[in-house]
Amino acid sequence: MSSDIEITYVNKSMNKDLPTIFVFTKNETPTFDALKEGVAWRVIPNIGRSSSSSFVFPIETSVGATWQGGQNKTQKLSSTIGKRYTVSKDATGVVLGANGNAADSKSIDVNNDVNVPNGISAELYKDGKLMMTKNIVGFGQKATFVLKPKLYWGVASEIQESQFLNSAVLNSDSFFEQDLEGITKATISLNGNAEDGYSFQIDSQE
Repeated sequence: MSSDIEITYVNKSMNKDLPTIFVFTKNETPTFDALKEGVAWRVIPNIGRSSSSSFVFPIETSVGATWQGGQNKTQKLSSTIGKRYTVSKDATGVVLGANGNAADSKSIDVNNDVNVPNGISAELYKDGKLMMTKNIVGFGQKATFVLKPKLYWGVASEIQESQFLNSAVLNSDSFFEQDLEGITKATISLNGNAEDGYSFQIDSQE
C-alpha cells in the first residue's frame, strides 16, 4: 500500500430502517478484542437505497496521546511503522516526541514516561479521525500498534464517529473484512433484506 485508497460505499439493500454503516480497523496484536477496543473510524449514516458515499483511506497515520479522560492532548505527529514515540515531560510540560525504533519493525510503539492519574491513552489517527486507541497506558508502559491494510465494516442502530464499539448499539457482532493490499480504488455494497439478512460485498476494485 503506497498510496491513498479511494473507497465508495453503495447501499443496495432493502433496509428501510436507514442503516448506519461504520468502518474500523484492527490492532493486529494477539490481545486486541474488536468488540471491546474497536473504534468507529468512519460512520456513514442515511445512505438510502442506490445512494452512495465516498471517502479516502489515507496512507499516512498520525500518533497522539491524551490524559485526564481526554481533556488534555499532545500534538499529533506523523508516524512511521517501526518507530517509537514517547510521552514525556520537558521544561514546557507534557509532550510527545519520536524516540528511536519500536521493539518490532512491524509495529508503532507509544511509551508513557509521565506520571499522570490513570495513565495516558495512546491514539492513532487517519484523516484526522481517531482510528485506534489504547487506554490506561501506565507510567513505564507502552502501547503497541500493529497495522495491516484492512478495513472492517458493520451495521449499527446507534453509533458515532470515534465511539468505542462496546458502547454502540450494533446490529451484529460479525464484521466484513476488506483487504486493501495493492488496491487504489474499491466499491463496496450492502446487500440483502430484513428476512434474509444483510451482507457486504466488494463490487469492484483496482
